[in-house]
Amino acid sequence: MQDPRARWSIPKGHVESGETLEQTAIREIGEETGLKAIKILSKLDKIHFFYRMNNKLIFMTNFVYLIESTDPEEVLIPEKSEGIIDVQWFEAEQAYDILEYKATKVILREAINRIKEKYNI
Repeated sequence: MQDPRARWSIPKGHVESGETLEQTAIREIGEETGLKAIKILSKLDKIHFFYRMNNKLIFMTNFVYLIESTDPEEVLIPEKSEGIIDVQWFEAEQAYDILEYKATKVILREAINRIKEKYNI
């Protein structure tokens, strides 16, 4: 997804009361990309970072999952109210090249390796 600063990244968000991390991942992906036909394949890792909101520095941890889209015909819909400019599918190496954040690239590389291993490619 492309954030308000035109940087390509992955969906993320905050855990709501009563949610598990996995439920949060599914909900946030659905909200930010429009995808509903998805399932978690495995946990990849976590990313720690800081961001600024309302002149306050906030520390955040994202738990990242390898997710499968189970409906190839499902349409991607960016959540404009969240400031998401665009959502797109990319070939793995192209996605790696356009990602803005180093930690996200490391996790994408792990995801690519797991997929290659699973399908012997």
